[in-house]
Amino acid sequence: MPRVRRPRRQAPALELLEATLPELRRGLTEGAARTVAYQLFEKLGYGAVAVTDTHAVLAFVGAGADHHGRGDTLMRPVYEAITRGGPLLAPLGIRTECPHPACPLGAAAVVPLQLSDGAAGAVVAYATAGSPLDETAVATLNALGTQLSAQLQLSELHSATATALQAQMEPHFVFNALNTIASFIRTEPERARRLVLAFADHLRSRLARPGEFITLEEELRHVRSYLDLEQARFGAQLQVTIDADRDALAVRLPPLLVQPLVENAIKHGKTDRPLHLIVRARVRRGRLRVTVRDDGRGIARDAIERVLEQGVGEGTGLGLANVNLRLTAHYGEGVRLRSFPFGTIVRLEVPAAQ
Repeated sequence: MPRVRRPRRQAPALELLEATLPELRRGLTEGAARTVAYQLFEKLGYGAVAVTDTHAVLAFVGAGADHHGRGDTLMRPVYEAITRGGPLLAPLGIRTECPHPACPLGAAAVVPLQLSDGAAGAVVAYATAGSPLDETAVATLNALGTQLSAQLQLSELHSATATALQAQMEPHFVFNALNTIASFIRTEPERARRLVLAFADHLRSRLARPGEFITLEEELRHVRSYLDLEQARFGAQLQVTIDADRDALAVRLPPLLVQPLVENAIKHGKTDRPLHLIVRARVRRGRLRVTVRDDGRGIARDAIERVLEQGVGEGTGLGLANVNLRLTAHYGEGVRLRSFPFGTIVRLEVPAAQ
């Protein structure tokens, strides 16, 4: 029977990268590895594709999947490519290492997946009788390896900035919250108990795993916990409205995007008169738009351009700069900010479908 050669599509790089980005921005997880392996196999026509970390195979798709798969130890060329930090072509591939008598895998092209401080793993494309590895196939894999590494390095940035943001709980807020709780222990013990629970929830939100996405509903729950503490402190001097549509609540987004905007509005907008704060969330044309509006003292005109710069905006809201950085890293677009003598509007947008 003649061997059927799998067709190899030309230049599907953008389509493939678009499909893998949502997974890789969470890091090189097993889910991300499965997505990358499947997309490379389907869109580029390799005989088989494996994605590994630095210790073992995370995902395997294609010919030979009956005896190769997740958990396999790495073959020698993969270790060599990871160690030297560059692509490698193994003409004999896995044949010298696989004991299976009918293994269909031949030559292998190995491309390391690089983080900022070394390799995270590798992508391995295997040749089979029906899908040999020619120069074009190897060059395409090398180019995609560079792009996939860039996506993983973005996930590093997301994780680092989220971790830094989580660490930025101001001592003043902690002291104020504890003092507020203490003031209610004798007079309103039940309210004090609720505030303790709100404070615990706020702490948990700061310790969330930075690589994971949460729903807007969960993010707003943490916002409400924070607001419970602030409203207990300010009383009628702080009035807040949260208005979110049901479809908006289901959208997934990185954690700690909305809460820092609310915290910034209270910290820098509060004056000796009552502060009114509105948090509104809507889905329009496939995008979630969250707006935080206050009627506080606003941001000085000469500072408005610098507020979103890292290391510059501390006087007008470090949280704004961090949220802007993380949004830009995830989606290529940061927050939008407008300020007036009597109020500030901060808006963020993310895709509704993640």
